[in-house]
Amino acid sequence: MSEISKLEQNFTIKKIDGETVNISILNNEILMAIVGQFDQNLKSLSKLTNTDIYFRGNSITCKGNNENLITFCDAIKFLINKFLITNIIEKEDIVLSVKKNIEIDVSNVKSFKQLIKTPKKSVIARSEKQSEYIKALKESDIVLSLGPAGTGKIKKVKISTVNHNTLYGEIIGDINQTNYAA
Repeated sequence: MSEISKLEQNFTIKKIDGETVNISILNNEILMAIVGQFDQNLKSLSKLTNTDIYFRGNSITCKGNNENLITFCDAIKFLINKFLITNIIEKEDIVLSVKKNIEIDVSNVKSFKQLIKTPKKSVIARSEKQSEYIKALKESDIVLSLGPAGTGKIKKVKISTVNHNTLYGEIIGDINQTNYAA
């Protein structure tokens, strides 16, 4: 059974009333990752979703208006899904879990198909162009990339080659840094 199909088996959502929902997370590792050190992830989720969150045992109770509760529940599902795939939840994932619901047309974080997983960290495409770039790195032997500085061209290649344990080509660097022989 794949990790994705286990998603619904790891938590239960109960609507208490119109402004309260209770989420029970059955897997302690997932719970620890979602809650975060000193409840930091829950505090961030509370601010981002404009809800009040109460945590005790394996139960997370959330109070707020109906729209914010739906956003919170979707964020929890996103984080559980992310943990099942990568075994880690990073600070950026908390923001992405809420942001993907707010800006669904703008955000590229709709699935984890374009995910590069490394032992220490996972890299998710932050834009449509980065998503296409990661797809090309995974599917092609030779990929040429040209773009402004700081857009992640070299970083994604390095992570991709480390992830596949093979070096597909030599990383030259930005075109501005390349020395041409006369």
